[in-house]
Amino acid sequence: MTEYSFVKGRYQTEIEIKRSRFIATMCGEVDSDSAQSFVDEVKKTYPDARHNCYAYIADDIGNVAKFSDDGEPSGTAGQPILEVLKKSGLVKTAVVVTRYFGGIKLGASGLLSAYTKAVVECIKSAKIVTKKKATENIVSCDYSQFATIEGYLRNADFVFDSVEYGDIVTAKVYVTIDKQKQFEETILEKTNGLAKIEFGEVLFVEFS
Repeated sequence: MTEYSFVKGRYQTEIEIKRSRFIATMCGEVDSDSAQSFVDEVKKTYPDARHNCYAYIADDIGNVAKFSDDGEPSGTAGQPILEVLKKSGLVKTAVVVTRYFGGIKLGASGLLSAYTKAVVECIKSAKIVTKKKATENIVSCDYSQFATIEGYLRNADFVFDSVEYGDIVTAKVYVTIDKQKQFEETILEKTNGLAKIEFGEVLFVEFS
């Protein structure tokens, strides 16, 4: 796996269907512990609600997942919530849909549709970011060489992390795995082979 997407921050939306209120609360970049803590927190926020159904994917590859119908008919709430997360390509994300019953039964298909819609609407309101596997590159060169490559280093294809000005200029740039070879070749070409590139960690980095 070279990248994953998740919801950044917390979001909440509400819809009403046949007088039942469906409040979707979403939180991103969670692990197993923080996902469950988030679910518990939302339940405490709405203790008088008929149902607090939820689902989450708590790792970056989709293997750690959990859902609950919380009293709704089996398969009508938790599973649909989880399916929306999967179809949206989101991981490390948790959703709780709180339902206040409005007095009109929706039936199994109606519930499935309502819980699905509640999550879809919440995702529409959320900021979704992607982290990609990237190599940390520490580029060192003199000031004239840096003037030649600075524009390239700040290219939107990379994450320009920092720059230090001393006897020489040292810049830290994160480059995705697929662009690494080309990055190295371009830096050496633009500086006539005089720039020095050191490699640091390989990790997942947020790209805009």
